[in-house]
Amino acid sequence: MRAQVSLTPAESKRLIAKATARTEEVRRAAAEGTIVVHPSSSTYFVVEEITGQRPHTATWVCGIVVEKGACVEMGTMTSSNPRPREGAVRTVGDFPHSWVIEGGKLSVGEDLNSLMERLGSGDVYIKGVNALDAEGNVGVLIGNKFEGGTVGMVMGAARRNGFGVIFPVGLEKLIPLPVKEVAREARKQEYEYSMGLSCGLLPVPGTALTELTAVEILSGAQATPIASGGLGGAEGSVMLVINGEKEQVWQAIEHVEACKGASLPQVRVPDCYSCTATICDFPIGDKHWA
Repeated sequence: MRAQVSLTPAESKRLIAKATARTEEVRRAAAEGTIVVHPSSSTYFVVEEITGQRPHTATWVCGIVVEKGACVEMGTMTSSNPRPREGAVRTVGDFPHSWVIEGGKLSVGEDLNSLMERLGSGDVYIKGVNALDAEGNVGVLIGNKFEGGTVGMVMGAARRNGFGVIFPVGLEKLIPLPVKEVAREARKQEYEYSMGLSCGLLPVPGTALTELTAVEILSGAQATPIASGGLGGAEGSVMLVINGEKEQVWQAIEHVEACKGASLPQVRVPDCYSCTATICDFPIGDKHWA
C-alpha cells in the first residue's frame, strides 16, 4: 500500500518526537538513567512524549532564525545574569537551561558542567541541529563566542563518558552539500557582514532522527520525501510517500494525523535597537526590516 502525507515543520517535530521517545536508547534511559534535552523547537515535544507534560519554562529555545536573520530568544537573556550584555551564561559550562528527565520527572536549572560530569553509559543527550545533508550528517550553528558552543562540550563528554547523543531533525533542515564541506565556508570570524548574529557551523557525529526514521520506528513502513515547501502557513513543509504493508501504512497515517495542527510557543525576539547582546555585530542602521 502507498499513501501520500504532508507535514508542516511543527508537525514534523511532533512526529519525530514521538519516534525519539520510542527508541530503545531513550526508553532505557527514561526507565533507568538520565535524559538531558537541550531546549529547541526540535526537542520541545520530546519532553512531553517522555514525561506527559510540556516544559514549563520561559526558555524553550535558544538560538533562532527569524525574518531578520539569526538571533537569540529573549528567555536566554535572563535578569539573573550579573553581566546581561554577555547573554545568560559566561561559559558554556554555566548553561542552566537544559531539561533533565529522571524517574519520569522533569527539572530545570542544573548547569551543563554538572550534567556532563554525571552522565554516563545508559544516559542520553538530545539536541536539535541546524543542518542535515543527504548522507545523514548534521551540523550545529555556533553563534556564541565560546569555541564549539554547548554542543562541543557535550560531544567531548560523550566520547569520554559513553552516553548516547540523538539529534532529532526535520527535512526542512536538509542542505544540498555535505555538512563537512559547507562548514569550511562558515568562518564567522571572516564575515564582513552578517544578517543577524554571525554563526559558524560545527559538524557533529551522532544519530540523526528524521521524519523518515520516525515513520519506520512508529509503523515499520518506509517513507520517501517527494516534495518540500508550501504556502498559507505550510511554509517549509515536507510531502512524503509512505510504502509498506497495509497495516503498517495505516498505522503511519494514524501517527501523522495525530500530529496535524501541532504548534510551538511564541518566539520572543529582542528589538535590535535596544538589544544589549554584545555577541551580535549586525549593522542595523536604518533597515526597515530589522
